[in-house]
Amino acid sequence: MNSIKKIIKRPNILVIVVVVYILIGAISILHNPDQTNDQVKATWIWDEEKIAKQPEEIVSFANEQDVNLIYVHVSSKQFSVQDYRSFIQKASQKDIQVYALGGDPYWALTSKQKDLTNFVSKIKNYNQMVEQNEQFQGIHVDIEPYLLPSWKEDKESVMEQWMMNSVHLIEEAKQDTNLTVSGDFPFWIHKLNVPGKSMSLSQWMLKHYDSMTLMAYRNYAEGNNGISQIATPIVKEADKQDKSVVIGVNIIDTDEGKHTTFYSTEPGHMSQELKQLRNSFKNNRAFSGIAVHDYAHWKKKQSS
Repeated sequence: MNSIKKIIKRPNILVIVVVVYILIGAISILHNPDQTNDQVKATWIWDEEKIAKQPEEIVSFANEQDVNLIYVHVSSKQFSVQDYRSFIQKASQKDIQVYALGGDPYWALTSKQKDLTNFVSKIKNYNQMVEQNEQFQGIHVDIEPYLLPSWKEDKESVMEQWMMNSVHLIEEAKQDTNLTVSGDFPFWIHKLNVPGKSMSLSQWMLKHYDSMTLMAYRNYAEGNNGISQIATPIVKEADKQDKSVVIGVNIIDTDEGKHTTFYSTEPGHMSQELKQLRNSFKNNRAFSGIAVHDYAHWKKKQSS
């Protein structure tokens, strides 16, 4: 009987540990209620010179904005190992992942497949040279072949080549690595079918890439032609395939229409709309976060 009383009185260490973890999680959510720990908040850096000249400034801004993923451009011409080592190390200290960003509309054509091979090889060789906390965690491509003249001339041929090059890129990247492979895609890609099949091109891309960053460039979340509406078809497709979609928004000055960018909106407007967007997809497991295009313009707007 005495032994039973001792057991009842003795604190259950496991229960205490679980309670502590729950409290820590609750505090974290209260601190940042708009973003869950497993959601992506990403941005693009196209000017790689910035990581050499402003590494601390970039990481500090990213940390302030709860960014946990940065797509950093890797030039085919210049590549400073030391600059990337230093930047990725600083980013990793703040739990920010860095993906190697590359892209060109011509990368969709099989005649340019060698360029893809060289890009992937550069990233893999770099990762082998450096410490783990200085490595790229993934490869992110922005190809956009619909900008090519040949897209209008022979769309099906370009799509087929784009698909072949995507397979080549992913196979090259995945060989002997744990690299994630993701890419930028237009919000209307689900309206295209794989040549000769009833499958949408977005379904095919979701099947092959680890994640899709959807360029749903609008400056309002809800309503007709809003971010939520134009992103929903592909988020639903991703959900069926157990894949993830990061929804990209734009903040650069563009001639594609004021409705496609947060560039001219009032301070705080983008944050409010993105909060609504997260709320719209909060019950969809395929929605994995938001990306803001791009860092330079985002930083400038926050400073103005």
